[in-house]
Amino acid sequence: MLFRKFVNKVSIIIPTFNEKGNIVLLIDKIQEVITHGKILSEIIIVDDNSPDGTALEIKNRFPKEEVVRLFVRKKEKGLASAILFGIRKAVGDVIINMDADFNHPPELIPRLIEEIKSYDLVIASRFIKGGGMEDKFRYFFTYIFNLFLKNILGFPTMDNMSGFYAIKRKKLFSLPLETIYRGYGEYHLRLLCYAKKHSLNIKETPVYYPKRRYGKSKSNLIKMFFQCLLTAFKLAFKFE
Repeated sequence: MLFRKFVNKVSIIIPTFNEKGNIVLLIDKIQEVITHGKILSEIIIVDDNSPDGTALEIKNRFPKEEVVRLFVRKKEKGLASAILFGIRKAVGDVIINMDADFNHPPELIPRLIEEIKSYDLVIASRFIKGGGMEDKFRYFFTYIFNLFLKNILGFPTMDNMSGFYAIKRKKLFSLPLETIYRGYGEYHLRLLCYAKKHSLNIKETPVYYPKRRYGKSKSNLIKMFFQCLLTAFKLAFKFE
């Protein structure tokens, strides 16, 4: 099989907090996509002890599912640290990270896997031809910010805050994981900065973000903007 010639197994990491309405539907869709593509994979859910019963929903739906691996963290919380936790549990030689709210369409997974054969890191990008967002205000605001990141501060891609990406395991573990995976969405800036510094071969592939299906976003756009701006300046001027 051509796929196995390049990739033996894919680990899909999904951090969750209060995603009861989305997570089972998302896992079902991912399994449909990977089964159709004959992709050997594991789905790693890292839940920060969601009070809405996200973990229980997964346990009830997938009680004996070997492909779905659920980890519930009771002492630690945070998006970036949850991803790092999942990375350390992953056994795949390609690691994919995605959100649980359907912003990151699972239909893109086969393309990420196909393109990672020729690259070290593949970013799902909203800001190249073919990409976009259903939320037009957020799209415009984020697009302008990313133009600034790329053209003024020298970041390597058009979408430096994606959070939806595939990376080869060996390349990921060559980076300083503890340094990168801290905080919230700003971790992705560190990932790209260190990927560039370590000469990883980076590719962007277009993605269209629909609005979340259920629940409320945990992201505060203004707060996240200032966190990312501060992190971007620190990285650009070698303070971090």
